Amino acid sequence: MDFLAVGAHADDIEISAGGTIAKLVRAGRSGVLLDLTDASMGSRGTPEDRRVEAREAASILGVPDRRNLGARDGFLSPHDSELVAKLIEVFRECRPAVVFTHPVRDRHPDHEACAALVREAVFKSGLSRFPAAGEPWRPRRVFHWMGARDGEPTFCVDVSETWQLRCDALAAYKSQFMPNPALPDTPISGQEFQEALHARARHLGSRIRARWAEGFSCEELPEVLDPCALAQREF
Repeated sequence: MDFLAVGAHADDIEISAGGTIAKLVRAGRSGVLLDLTDASMGSRGTPEDRRVEAREAASILGVPDRRNLGARDGFLSPHDSELVAKLIEVFRECRPAVVFTHPVRDRHPDHEACAALVREAVFKSGLSRFPAAGEPWRPRRVFHWMGARDGEPTFCVDVSETWQLRCDALAAYKSQFMPNPALPDTPISGQEFQEALHARARHLGSRIRARWAEGFSCEELPEVLDPCALAQREF
């Protein structure tokens, strides 16, 4: 696989990296979407609702393979050795070059725990003596999408052509984002949340002379193989 996107909850990937995932698929890249938790602590919808919605969202983005490791929602721990082993098995099976996941610092503790789990699993997946199924494999890069505590991105991806697909995928989570007076309000259920996401994407887009963009950070310094490829637009 070219990429593996790992989110703590179903809809996390779509919120911050949906346009990028759709763009990669359109470019012929292959990938897998992986959710860690079972959504059992969600204020709206049931775990089964979320699984159905997640599969629909993945289909909209063009990714046929979406998985869920079934960890307990709200209780992710960065020191969960069993979950690290499960992640390693997925890495060794899929052998992605790139892993996308949450930022190291974020509002939701599960998000931060997910980033820490991915970091540990990426390293240990390459250890030949680590006791997990599959041949050793270490992804080459981990890219962190932007979260609630935005920092400065290392790079931005122009998602102008796939932004609507990203919005359609997010709309598949009717239990989370559709107005419903019978369900409790949450920090992400209102129009203000959508407006904030759109404002961020428009702002990042303006910085790279695009209409919409998604930002990512990388703890390492990403290499540039062709500096002239950066000359597509005037800075």
